[in-house]
Amino acid sequence: MACSIELGNDEVYYRMYAQYLHWNYFDHPPAVGWLIRCTTVNLFFTNELFIRLGAIIAAATTTWLLFLCGKKLNNAHTGFLAAVIYTATIYGSIIAGTFILPDSPQMVFWAAGLFLLIDITAYTDITRTKKRSVVLFGIITGLGMLCKIHTAFLWFGFLLYLIFYNRKWLAQPVLYYSGIISLLLFYPVIKWNIDNHFVTYLYHSNRINVASGGFNINSFLTFAIGQVGYLNPIIFFFIIIATGAAFKNQLPVLTSQKRLLLFCSLPLIIIAAIISLFKDVLPHWTGPSYTGLVLLTACYFSAQNKIIPKPLRLATALIVVVITTGIFVINFLPGTLGKKDTTVFGEGDFTLDMYGWNNIKDSLKKVFDADIKTGSVKTGASFICNKWFPAAHLDVYAAMPLHKNVIAFGDINDIHQYAWINKERKNLQPGDDVYCILPSNYYADAKAIYAPYFTTILEPQIIAQKRNGTICRFIYIWRCKNYIQQKASW
Repeated sequence: MACSIELGNDEVYYRMYAQYLHWNYFDHPPAVGWLIRCTTVNLFFTNELFIRLGAIIAAATTTWLLFLCGKKLNNAHTGFLAAVIYTATIYGSIIAGTFILPDSPQMVFWAAGLFLLIDITAYTDITRTKKRSVVLFGIITGLGMLCKIHTAFLWFGFLLYLIFYNRKWLAQPVLYYSGIISLLLFYPVIKWNIDNHFVTYLYHSNRINVASGGFNINSFLTFAIGQVGYLNPIIFFFIIIATGAAFKNQLPVLTSQKRLLLFCSLPLIIIAAIISLFKDVLPHWTGPSYTGLVLLTACYFSAQNKIIPKPLRLATALIVVVITTGIFVINFLPGTLGKKDTTVFGEGDFTLDMYGWNNIKDSLKKVFDADIKTGSVKTGASFICNKWFPAAHLDVYAAMPLHKNVIAFGDINDIHQYAWINKERKNLQPGDDVYCILPSNYYADAKAIYAPYFTTILEPQIIAQKRNGTICRFIYIWRCKNYIQQKASW
């Protein structure tokens, strides 16, 4: 799958993280950018497979760690079932396991953290080996927070368990040393935010600030449906059953370990569900928190003494169907699933985020060559775009192959990390000409946005893009001539 479809909106954006390595980015900590830089061999191999290779390696490692977790909880068969269940989830196999996202490396550290906590919470005794595991947990969690801040919920779940069921640990200095280690590893992210006025946390806090919006049942229903879909409807059903069985002490697992897994799973799910009553919540935000419930579900199925119970075979078959259908729909569906109005043709069709970008550079090159011959646009014209997407798609699939410069020209909440990328690129100078290139599924009127900055903005040239012989969207190319004003708020 990784080499069969083009990169999505988030993936091309994280590819730009790898282009400009920093200790933090507008949206996320740095690990996903570093990972892409490694798997592409310092950006030498930049096709989809190598950009996504880190996700595939991370998924394989996570699957192995979950096998070890299940084995430690009960037996090797339980570990095998945990690996099967995780692989049968859309989140595990596709979202974090094929697409390159911050979740991809995070899942390795989340699973490793759970493995350590399962050992630490086995019975209530405190041993030297467990103390060493607590220190290692601090390291693992700190590294996980460099992938995504959500990893801090492992600490939250662990502390809840200790407060309620094993307070002896609270008198152990090693617990606090471990916490300090996590914070020290995360310090580069904190320092970056201090230097940049905590822009990351201001942005994310606005996304989850329930006081700024009223009750919204639609966002909650979308979140709930997303939880079922992103996991796998069959898996989700049995996770509910297994969680209920855990509360009734009906699973073949130590009570202390069962409590630990529930504490590391339920808080993030509950908090996200509450936020979704007021704000839109992306379903994958809770993805890692289901890992503990996957392990409990593996314990539930292990009691049936079947190598692979029938529900898991059906769930695995379903994930194969989803992958096969997804590849076919993205690459071969005639036309679009989105709107058919010419101006915004294709809007709402998520499949277009992963289709057609590889071909766009050829169409654009013909336009640029013709403009140079006629002298209608000055040589070396940059691209401008009003949002981080589709700016990153244009960057990766068109500008870089054509040796063009992309500048995201807009408010920081629209251009995100491009506010920093812009500073590392050639700035617009008075008199410069630029192209504003936007696909119809993310249409914006360049004249309305950029009129104050250019003496002339010509009517757009429109290129039809087809999928399987049928138009799926249009590409709008505005020629913005003679830049007259330095950027003020971007």
